[in-house]
Amino acid sequence: MSHSHADYLEQLSNQEFWQHAKQLANTPLVPTAKAKEYLECELDNGSALIPLEVLREVLPATHAFAQLPQSPPWMIGLTVWRGEAIAVVDLAAYFTQQPVRNHKERILFIVQTAEDTLGLAVTIKNMQTSIPIEYIQSMSPVRNEERITPQDTVQGMYAGVPILNIPIILSSIVRKLSNGHE
Repeated sequence: MSHSHADYLEQLSNQEFWQHAKQLANTPLVPTAKAKEYLECELDNGSALIPLEVLREVLPATHAFAQLPQSPPWMIGLTVWRGEAIAVVDLAAYFTQQPVRNHKERILFIVQTAEDTLGLAVTIKNMQTSIPIEYIQSMSPVRNEERITPQDTVQGMYAGVPILNIPIILSSIVRKLSNGHE
């Protein structure tokens, strides 16, 4: 509050002050630019941002996963989350379609859509980052759900860092696991 505004308020009578306060309380708020929260993770070919809104839980990545025969090279195994067996995928290995490498700094993101729950093992580069929406460069929407391209997995860019479209990635992973990891 500026000094002149404070002087103005001091000169108001008690009744005028409360009338002014009531008027301010009933004034609709002008929406300000919203910001979204992200975690920056490290991938083999650079960094990526993951929206916090898609995360159900963040856990330390344990070293005990149930291995499945014939699982894709990017799948770490199965773990139990809240009484449900879920697949755990190394996100960096998934993008490169390479075998999982042992990363000691990995953490486990539990992501969930209406149909599926999955664990994504990632290495965190920066903790929570708040980005105003107007600084995010949007990407074109997915055109064909059956044929997801690498570009479809990115929902936007911020300062040259891709913002991952986790629901599309989750759908793609589940489809590959269901179809024998094509």
